[in-house]
Amino acid sequence: MRKITLVLVGLFLSLCASAQMTQIWGTVKSEGFDDKDITLYAIKDGETEEITKTHLAKDGSFGFMFNPAQEGFYAIGWGEFIRGKFPVYLKKGDKAEVAINTRTIDFVGIQTPENAILYKWLQMSDSVKYNSLYAMKSYKEFFPLLTKVASQAETFKKSILTKNEVFNKAMKQVVGYDLDLYALNFLAVPRGGVFVKREELAPYYNTIVNPKKFNTDVVLDMLYGKRFLGMYANFALSGGKETYANSAILSKASVDEKIVAFNNDHIKGAMILNESRMPGNYAAYQNFIKNYGKYFQSPYHQLVVEELGTKLYNSVVGPKPAINFTYPDQKGKSVSLSDFNGKVVVVDVWATWCAPCKQQIPFLKKMEEEFKGKDVAFISVTVDYEKDKQKWLAMLKDLDLHGIQLFAGGWTKITKDYAISAIPRFMVFGKDGNVVSVDAPRPSDPKLKDMVEKELSKVN
Repeated sequence: MRKITLVLVGLFLSLCASAQMTQIWGTVKSEGFDDKDITLYAIKDGETEEITKTHLAKDGSFGFMFNPAQEGFYAIGWGEFIRGKFPVYLKKGDKAEVAINTRTIDFVGIQTPENAILYKWLQMSDSVKYNSLYAMKSYKEFFPLLTKVASQAETFKKSILTKNEVFNKAMKQVVGYDLDLYALNFLAVPRGGVFVKREELAPYYNTIVNPKKFNTDVVLDMLYGKRFLGMYANFALSGGKETYANSAILSKASVDEKIVAFNNDHIKGAMILNESRMPGNYAAYQNFIKNYGKYFQSPYHQLVVEELGTKLYNSVVGPKPAINFTYPDQKGKSVSLSDFNGKVVVVDVWATWCAPCKQQIPFLKKMEEEFKGKDVAFISVTVDYEKDKQKWLAMLKDLDLHGIQLFAGGWTKITKDYAISAIPRFMVFGKDGNVVSVDAPRPSDPKLKDMVEKELSKVN
């Protein structure tokens, strides 16, 4: 009896867990495509990132069950642009049934309020989307379609009244961005060799460029968001009067020219990563970060550029330049390693909970006193987490720790850049800004003092 009870409890818990998972299922019927599988995508920075892929059954049926990392737009479909992808809006525990027929999608049965609204928009805009992305109709056929749907879109946006305000705001913007994308994509591909004259553009094109269009990051959450941003930048550079004839010229505009079209640093960062030729060596990377680093503020952007930097740094042969880091001191002032160029720098990476780290403090304080008045800077960087910040501040006072004390807020950039997996870690950098050692002796070892004195004796 006990075994039966345990089995039933396990089954109940399993069903409860499944009920909390987000589920998407449906069928695929396609003409002209030999579909064997279908992919579920997250959308990051206006482009898709594969979450998982599943094989289609013989009857074209499929299903996904997953825990979405966050509420928002996702996509299902295929990697090839010619085949296409379809947006869905998902929250934890949502269920969606769909039927894909070549290049159209139907939401089947009872849907969430968000997907019910999204489906209405997909139906309303399908003719414009198809003729912009796939068909080769002339502008005389496309512009009336665009004008008709654009006029309907304003009324449609007023009907977006779900209880989900986050979705409502995002969806209203996506409607406008979708129309802009379809309008601009039409101009990007010549139709029958016919060029559109400026005076022949539909009135809708006069509404596309707007300096306040990107006050939020929603465009980076939409399917084909990055594709749209590139086209928008070109169109804005042309003064809103782009034709096929000048499209090729505008596509050669520099990334510095293109980002002027946007009033949002996150979007500028996405454009830079999408439009720039990525640096091929660490020196070029340093210059790249110097020019554009201020735009990479999102966790995703920071991860992308830091991983690139680490890869290029590890490929450097010979003397390596220090990888810069910036952290707040005990008073909240930002301090960078690069602030001390021209000095020998000793960096101590530690934490308040680390006993071996605390054992080195008396030796480190003695070294600081011995090199007082010389061109040597001592920087202590704690990897304590935010929750222990007050403990760190109290220890600075209790142990009478002065000088340059920085708070990294966990195992962040400095530990990744210098592959630090254990502490204490001491590092020494020369007056020329190059690495002397990223795994130097501890202050209790006289070899550290010898290393610093040797660097001090060098003439730049």
